[in-house]
Amino acid sequence: MKTGTKRWVLAGGGTAAVAAVVVGALLVWSGGEPAAGPARGTAGRPERVSPAEVARQFMTAVATGQAAQAAALTDAADAAGAAITRTKQGMPGIGFHARLAPEPAAPAGGTGTSIDADVTWTLPGGAPLAYRTTVDLRLVDDTWRVAWSPTLLHPRLTEGQSLAYGALPGDGALLDRTGAPVAEGFAPVVMGSVRRAVGPLTGTPGWRVTAVDAAGAPAAVLHEQPPQVAPSVTVTLDPATQSAAQAAVDGVGQAAVLVAVQPSTGELLAVAQNAVADGQGPIALQNFFEPGSTFKVVTATAALTAGTANADTPLDCPGAATIGTRRITNEDSFELGAVPMRRAFAASCNTSFGKLAADLPADALPTAAAYFGLMSDFTVAGITTNTGKVPAAGSTAARVEAGIGQGEVLTTPFGMALAAATVAQGRTPVPRLLRDTPTEGRQPPALPGGVVTALRSMMAEVVTGGTARELAGFAGVRGKTGTAQFGDGTRSHGWFMGYRGDLAFSVLVVDGGSSKVAVGATAAFLGGL
Repeated sequence: MKTGTKRWVLAGGGTAAVAAVVVGALLVWSGGEPAAGPARGTAGRPERVSPAEVARQFMTAVATGQAAQAAALTDAADAAGAAITRTKQGMPGIGFHARLAPEPAAPAGGTGTSIDADVTWTLPGGAPLAYRTTVDLRLVDDTWRVAWSPTLLHPRLTEGQSLAYGALPGDGALLDRTGAPVAEGFAPVVMGSVRRAVGPLTGTPGWRVTAVDAAGAPAAVLHEQPPQVAPSVTVTLDPATQSAAQAAVDGVGQAAVLVAVQPSTGELLAVAQNAVADGQGPIALQNFFEPGSTFKVVTATAALTAGTANADTPLDCPGAATIGTRRITNEDSFELGAVPMRRAFAASCNTSFGKLAADLPADALPTAAAYFGLMSDFTVAGITTNTGKVPAAGSTAARVEAGIGQGEVLTTPFGMALAAATVAQGRTPVPRLLRDTPTEGRQPPALPGGVVTALRSMMAEVVTGGTARELAGFAGVRGKTGTAQFGDGTRSHGWFMGYRGDLAFSVLVVDGGSSKVAVGATAAFLGGL
């Protein structure tokens, strides 16, 4: 070997470059390939390869990923080969460097010696992982061999173990209410807005090097750089409820939407729109529609709080009636005669509720609507929402129309879901979509207790013997149907709003013709839960 201008360098990683190791102060070579086979002495006899050279060859083979060659230089080839192979697999694409200390003088006739080695792995991103280990060598059949031990790869490894690198992510995530990452395509009408609102949840990644057993199971953390983790954001949407809601609206040919809220917390559980509705924008949350007979919940509340009627007060329900200057009819002109308000409510008698509204003060309906959050302006983090528009009605005709959810009264599906939640909870819950970000907006006052009891009873009768009998098989469902004329009065939206336990919801089918299609979508929704 001649001194020259190149040092032995031991490196490993993505390429099989020529690799060696610095031994002592300087170990250099002329630049040609090392000679194959044992060196020859002056008498032509094979020279014993020195311990330092065996150590160098071993580290060179490890660095270049030649596990079999490295193992052949040890006294336990099978165990060494397996551990070196697993380590290279567990540290993929990571550069390996080793620097050997000077060989200590071996005692005359000695059969063993040790050489320290400084090991450095260059981790992804350039971070170094450095430590010192020891290469023990011993004479076996007049040949120096590396005494195999897992500590050759790392001083804390035990038999059967190897090294494994793992990245520790630092980015936050969008999570659903179950704690699982939100999947692409999940509630797109909501999640697109949420992602824009929260921005990139970018943190600084970290890493961990672990001792793993032969099966790859972690045994001990050897080195770690913790990540700087960005906070995750939890949306309140429930995957099961959202899936059922989406399937329900997807089964409708017209634009259809469904909004579900948890009455006890105000957390949004589902916001679903079908493709036809998506083409019109986020109509479930923002767009105003005539609520039709679903608004009779508000009209009934106004009458109950004013003391002009209770659930058992007899009301006339003719097929058609002229009230002031406004002539209204029931669907298909059905008539019931004089019936309790609860029965008129369940059958959705327009003539009864038009007359109730006509006899109320101008501000009675807006005042009652405020109990249900329909006059509230909530700022819900992550989305833009509207609830309702219920102006004071100065004329009799305006009050008649407003009493049956027509005229200038407008609500959103989001608002009607809150209205249903109000009956379930007794007061309007403050809506929320991002778990850790409170909503701005004042909570409306609670409904009077007697009103809550009456509304719950009347909404139950809608299902058990009224316009939503199709839902009678779902125990505990209470609600109100609505057929809402719009435009020139020849076309109608279909509505259903209601609740079951701690689940409140509204369904709107735009231009659905009647409430029947909305009730059908509700049945599909409840059946899918």
